[in-house]
Parts: sequence; structure tokens; C-alpha cells
Amino acid sequence: MKNHVLRYALFASMMLAPLLAFAQEESDIIEPTEAGYSTLFSVKLSGGYGLGRGRQLYGFNSNDQVYWSLGEGTKMDLAFDVPLLPVEVLNPDGAEYGPERFPYVGLELEVGSGYHISGGGTTSEVLNGVMTKTTRSYTYIPVTLGFNARATLGAGLPSIYLGAGGGLYLKGIYEEHVSFTGSTTTLTRTYDPPLPFELYGLLGVEIPLMYSADDGNSMVDLFMQLRLSEATNYIYKYTETSSTGASTIVNVTGDPARSASNVALNLGIKINLY
Repeated sequence: MKNHVLRYALFASMMLAPLLAFAQEESDIIEPTEAGYSTLFSVKLSGGYGLGRGRQLYGFNSNDQVYWSLGEGTKMDLAFDVPLLPVEVLNPDGAEYGPERFPYVGLELEVGSGYHISGGGTTSEVLNGVMTKTTRSYTYIPVTLGFNARATLGAGLPSIYLGAGGGLYLKGIYEEHVSFTGSTTTLTRTYDPPLPFELYGLLGVEIPLMYSADDGNSMVDLFMQLRLSEATNYIYKYTETSSTGASTIVNVTGDPARSASNVALNLGIKINLY
């Protein structure tokens, strides 16, 4: 009898040994993941286009009204995001790997700049009995500071963020080019007003492209954001230079304030360093 018991015990131990080893391996998988790596800072590169309308009526192009524009046109933007409030979330719903912890940024500081080419619009009018055509070109380099608050849908899933801020627009090109029907003479009006100030609000979504469950973070994200901006410029005078070489300074009469708003859609990538 003892021999039978010993045989069964030995047989059971031989059968259970691989099962215990397998269970040990599985236990390494289903244990909660260690805390993920929090983002140190992020770099955002994007491009887009803005649509808008100012409240300063310049004139007409045929029957179309032409308003002063700020920010309407092609946009190339660069931003640095610094986490201010990293939050670690425990996801208890992991069916395959069990609970896992992942960090995400609840609040971040964003410093931005870029290169914005703004189409100012073209008008036609009669000046001193001669038909004239005026074409405008504005180029701005924004320098902004703002804050973004975000919520995530889960580890490796998209996040949604809201942002607000303000800043200044440094000017690169701010000119009007005037031509006259039946004449080779042209005029160039160069503006150098005080720096326009901008306020903005934005809504965006980020999609992780390189999420790592081991890191609990993504090195590269794809993002898309909708940005509404409001800016005011003050025009007091400009320099008018003729193609003949004559140059004069012209004082602007009337209200110097020119305000405009625009909404821009940007698409870009976000590189996270952690």
C-alpha cells in the first residue's frame, strides 16, 4: 500500500512540476505593471491653415468685401510642452495583462512660435481718376505662452486637451503693393506698427503612435488641434516708397485699431522625451 502511495505521490509531483513552472511564468505577466515613465517635456511640430475675418473693411475686389486679415493663411508652428501636473492612473480593466499603471500629463505649460503667412487680400479702387490695384502681404512670427489641460481615455488610447494663452506677433513682412492701370509706376507701403497682441483658445486630440506598455508612455504622438485666435494691431503711420525712388511717411487718419479673428486647423507630430 505504501508503495502505491509513493508511486502516486511521485507521479503527481512529476505532473505538477511543469504546471507550477508555467503558473510562475504566467504570474510574471499578470502582475501589475510598475509605474510608467512620466514625460519630461515634449516638442510639437505642425502645419495648417487659418480662416478668418477682420472688422476693418479695406475695400472691394469686384463685389467682394476685403477685410484686414491677421492669421488667415498658411501656418507652420513649433511648440515646447512642459508638464506641470503629471498624473499616474491605475487601469484595473486590463483583461489580458491585469492592472497597469500609466502616467499622463494633466496640466502642461506650452511655449510656442512659428511662421505664419497671411494673405491680406487684394482691392481695386479709383485713386485720382486712375484705377489702382492693391495687394497685401503679412508675415508674422508668433511668440505665445499658454496652458493645456488634458484627459486621457486610457493607456495607449487617445487623449483630449483644452488650451488657452496669449502672446505677441513679431512681424517679418507687412506691406501693400499698389499698381496703376496704364502706368509702370508702383508704390510700396511698409508698415511697422506696435506688436500685435493675440489671445487664443484651442481644442485638440492626440493619438499615441509608439505606445509601449513597458514604458507606459508613447515616444511619438499624432495630434490635431483647432485654434481660435483674436488679435489687434494699431496702425498709426506707414512709409510709402515709389518705384521712382521717392519716399514719404503717411499718417493714418481715423481709428488706428485693427482687430481680426481666425480659426486654424493644424496637424502635426508630438515627440515626448521621458
